[in-house]
Amino acid sequence: MMKRIIIVCLVLVLTLISCKPISNETSLKNELNKDKQVVSSDKQIDEELPSTYKPMVVKNYSVSDNLKKISFKLMETQGIPAIFLKEPSEYKTKNPWLSNKDIRVLPVFKNKDYNLKYHEGPVEYLNEEEAVEVSLIVAEKIGIDSTYYECENLGSSYIIYFPNKLEPVVTIEPSIDEIRLFFDLENNEKISLPNIEEEKEDLLHEKYLKYYYDLFESILKMEQPIFECAFERDIYGDKMYTYKIFNQEDTVEDTIVNYNTDYVWMYINTDKTNSENNGLRIINITYSQLMKVLDASEYEDTVIEKLAKRNELEVVGYYPLISEEEALEKVLRKEYISAIEYDRDIELSDIMSIELTYYWVPVNEEILPAYEVYLDLRDTRYYDFNDDYDLKLYGLFFVPAIEERYLEIIKTN
Repeated sequence: MMKRIIIVCLVLVLTLISCKPISNETSLKNELNKDKQVVSSDKQIDEELPSTYKPMVVKNYSVSDNLKKISFKLMETQGIPAIFLKEPSEYKTKNPWLSNKDIRVLPVFKNKDYNLKYHEGPVEYLNEEEAVEVSLIVAEKIGIDSTYYECENLGSSYIIYFPNKLEPVVTIEPSIDEIRLFFDLENNEKISLPNIEEEKEDLLHEKYLKYYYDLFESILKMEQPIFECAFERDIYGDKMYTYKIFNQEDTVEDTIVNYNTDYVWMYINTDKTNSENNGLRIINITYSQLMKVLDASEYEDTVIEKLAKRNELEVVGYYPLISEEEALEKVLRKEYISAIEYDRDIELSDIMSIELTYYWVPVNEEILPAYEVYLDLRDTRYYDFNDDYDLKLYGLFFVPAIEERYLEIIKTN
């Protein structure tokens, strides 16, 4: 889904509610890893990335009749939405729009997570029984013994430990629209960082992602998976990679929708200063993705099927888009929305990147196409930071992509 996620750490201070008694048997670590291949640092892994895919075609949607106006509101943020890079060329994504810019019509979807009071918590969430059922199904699919588990109440959600809270091999946190799996490297060496020989750093990270995709193919299987490894830099200049997998569909439009709304996200730790803790830490996966894997009949009449149907995208209408050139002109005239107040004139050279995405936040009733633009923040009030590491700061701005006659921009400032 279109949620930009950066996870540095997750601290859970909770009150324990037992969902199922835990056996007094000895540690299940060996049993859970039994018959699993353990990756050691001295074993060379040959990981090949997909080379060819069936080409996409443009669907060329027709504009819907009697289109309603769409409201566009910026969600409140803490701090400023910006990234550090050394050079603009470091910003790389596999957004399918970047190679298919002749798209002129895209669907707008109903936002089923619409919630003006999002800061107070979700409107809908799973109950204990549903959370446990989802977690048991996923645990079994990835080869974890689901006989032993422990469950905690997070208030508006639950978290399930396998085998238990003291020695968790896998921890699963299901929500109303996705499932998050946490892996403990100390108890599950199988997900340690593989030893792959590759000189090109970006390609190496893609191969890491492909390796874990293959390892968890039972829940991640896609017909034509695209592996995106993008990075920004921290304040010291070190790269921080993000890992994303989405399926290439037959049409460009459907692939653009997939890229922004239905993808798998991973967090892989690759800290060069502490290699012992390197490996897969988190997988985020949607219920619709689980339903697409192999035989969806396995999930019939389960909570997963119910949640996948609940999260199916509902089309509000097919809207005509403004062009990239029109979006750039709006940026130069400061006709955008952002948490950043750009306190000088904008020049074309300030535009570091532009790409067509979907803007999906709880304060908007619809999920709509928008141009995501990064601007160089030099010579602005935001550029006051330690530049000993030769870094440049780029701020995030949005230009709604649907034609202005169908748009109502709501400014919160």
